[in-house]
Amino acid sequence: MAGKTISMHASDDTARRMEHVSRVEDRSPSQIASAALNLYLQLPPEAHAALRYLQALGTEEDLARVSRKMGRLLLDAQFEIAERRVVASMPPADALQSEDDIIAEANALTSHERARLRDSQEPSEPRRWRTP
Repeated sequence: MAGKTISMHASDDTARRMEHVSRVEDRSPSQIASAALNLYLQLPPEAHAALRYLQALGTEEDLARVSRKMGRLLLDAQFEIAERRVVASMPPADALQSEDDIIAEANALTSHERARLRDSQEPSEPRRWRTP
């Protein structure tokens, strides 16, 4: 991706935490810093001011509480996106008229999921069929 290199200063603790996150997420420190900067720049100016106020006058507990709340908001948004995608992939409600229709749809969904899981797994030892 084309971009511009930006240099920045970070405390030793921040640099250490970024290195840890980059190893855990298998991303470069540059990618972590870019994602953090993009998130910050998407916030409105009032949020920037509130963050500076919190960092200057808040306690560690205040910062931790805000971080947890932000994390919850992100997870809620992720769930809502996943929920929308699942709902969009479902057949219309009126397509399932009988119990047989529901069972057929459930079988189709689970057999597709089983095949996907089977295909995504590493090959294992060849199957040995037992003979009676």
